Amino acid sequence: MSQDVGGAPRTQVAITALLIVTGVLILFVPASNEGRVLVPLSEGHGLSAVDVVGAALLAFGGTWLEVLVVRRLPHLALPPRALFALGLLAGLGIGLLIASAFSGFFWWWAVGATALGVAVLILVPLTARR
Repeated sequence: MSQDVGGAPRTQVAITALLIVTGVLILFVPASNEGRVLVPLSEGHGLSAVDVVGAALLAFGGTWLEVLVVRRLPHLALPPRALFALGLLAGLGIGLLIASAFSGFFWWWAVGATALGVAVLILVPLTARR
């Protein structure tokens, strides 16, 4: 693993987790405290300046974490079927999260977050190991 950005895999995973948690907490700010909607997405959904900051932290941390996981895949020693199942689960989760923001099936975000969370909870500890 490259030591040029953030140090050991465990340190990098900790930094990405901090970015992701901070982004999610910012996204949980109540709509009444966010200010006006800058970009309306769908009925009941829109991006404010606060949402943009939270989404940017979440996207940066999530992308960095994904790069760490993909770079460490050969060292994880998972069978191909397990990798396929985890990829399918994570993809389904992300798809449901995105679809719930742009469509009428609002509460599907919880199913998507759970699916993505299961994949993350399996892959991230394996990635953080030396």
